[in-house]
Amino acid sequence: MNDRREKSWQVWMLDQGACEQAIANGEPVEAVPTSYGQNDFILQFLWESGLWSVLTGMRADGLRKHNGKSPAVLNGVEVIRELAGIDRIGRCGKVLRDTRLMLQAGFNLEEVTRAVKEQRGVIDTETLSNHLARVSPGSSQSSFMEHVRLLRSRRWIRGGVYAADAHEIIVPYGRQYERLGRVGEKYGFKLVLIINVTEGRERIVGFTFAPLQTSERSMLVGILRRLEREVAPLKKWMKILILDRGYWGAEYLLDIKKRYKVDVVTRFKHEGLDAVDWVETALGDARWEEHPERRSRLGRIRVRVAGVEGVPLYDEQRKLVGHINAVVADEYDLSGSPLRGEDGELRPRFYYATTLETGARPYSTRRLYLRRGGIENQGFRELNIRCSIDTLAGKRFAANYARLAFAMMLYNAERVLRMKHPGPWEEERERLSALGERGLLGGPALAAYTPQGQLGLLSAQRYRDLVQLAERRRIAALLRDHIAEGHDLGDVLGKLEQ
Repeated sequence: MNDRREKSWQVWMLDQGACEQAIANGEPVEAVPTSYGQNDFILQFLWESGLWSVLTGMRADGLRKHNGKSPAVLNGVEVIRELAGIDRIGRCGKVLRDTRLMLQAGFNLEEVTRAVKEQRGVIDTETLSNHLARVSPGSSQSSFMEHVRLLRSRRWIRGGVYAADAHEIIVPYGRQYERLGRVGEKYGFKLVLIINVTEGRERIVGFTFAPLQTSERSMLVGILRRLEREVAPLKKWMKILILDRGYWGAEYLLDIKKRYKVDVVTRFKHEGLDAVDWVETALGDARWEEHPERRSRLGRIRVRVAGVEGVPLYDEQRKLVGHINAVVADEYDLSGSPLRGEDGELRPRFYYATTLETGARPYSTRRLYLRRGGIENQGFRELNIRCSIDTLAGKRFAANYARLAFAMMLYNAERVLRMKHPGPWEEERERLSALGERGLLGGPALAAYTPQGQLGLLSAQRYRDLVQLAERRRIAALLRDHIAEGHDLGDVLGKLEQ
């Protein structure tokens, strides 16, 4: 079916102007209803940018027997399911019966037309689920790395500040999931991301997925190794990596700096560390400075900070493993009183650890750490809203891994589209929200196909107006021809009535 798939993409390309012109000219056009249609230019962007080729190129390397359906086409179906905002594969029958979407996924017109006549989907939901289970985690990662390389080549990843964090996907019931993890009474999986936190340019550049009990530190090391090996040396594009306290470890942090030449910003794991005592003693000679801040929950506050350099770090055997720099921050309200939390208790002193120099500009370390909020707000939160990442694709571990790879790549694609076309994209998001659409494809419409291979998406009103225009043009042309031939106007009108 490889030739068929290639032909379908060469034939049916979105060309709104040419399609509308063909209808207005009275050319033969086939129009079919589509539940997802108007202005969904994210599909067009995926094709034109090359991102579609990466998405549909994910290899189903666990496929032992060809079932007649091209893996590339099934990948296209999965992309469209994600864009339509359908969180569970079992609920995507509406997509699988949509003529226009299945043509754009790569099925040929004959297959789709036959399925429509038989009132069924061009494939069943189990075929899609089985397909995802045949994509190994290694294949998912290879496609994602290719995706990151493409983003870098197009300069859609900018800025050298990144953050890493872990997210737990909890399974509240059911214990049949492959490689299901457990921590205490919780069952589920763990997802670790590395995301660029440059404002307006948030991009996921690395992810991994594992049983819940897996160390997020080891998961992060795996991501860094893969990026170093398959994308580019990290020192060329990742300048700073922001981590939360869960990644604390003296040797661990210093090794990231030594191995990858990437500076680290984090917080000391807790206030009981010997390193914190050392910092407190050194503060007697430190220079303090004060800065205003505006925080989403705290409002306007003031922060006093001081930097301390050369803090010794020891391993569990009390052996010196190296030195790190520290920044201490105290928070105050505008009147100068120590800040209290919602419970009325004094907010704690913050101890930041970094491989960056802190002497001249200690506040820059705190400001960098606060950017970690980007991975929570523009990362996991948006992934849950747009992609329902807490909803698993099936029982097989490989299927869940592959589905997350699709979600991460499409998250990046939407962010790039938002950056390149901010006005039109925001208008489109508002329109889809008004329609009650969760996904990125919206609105019932008509999909019109010309013999020349153009595809247009039209509202019923627009299609009717174009057909009426074509009819008026046909009548006007007929009148001109008959009058030029000397026929009586009454005879011409009589023929038109017939």
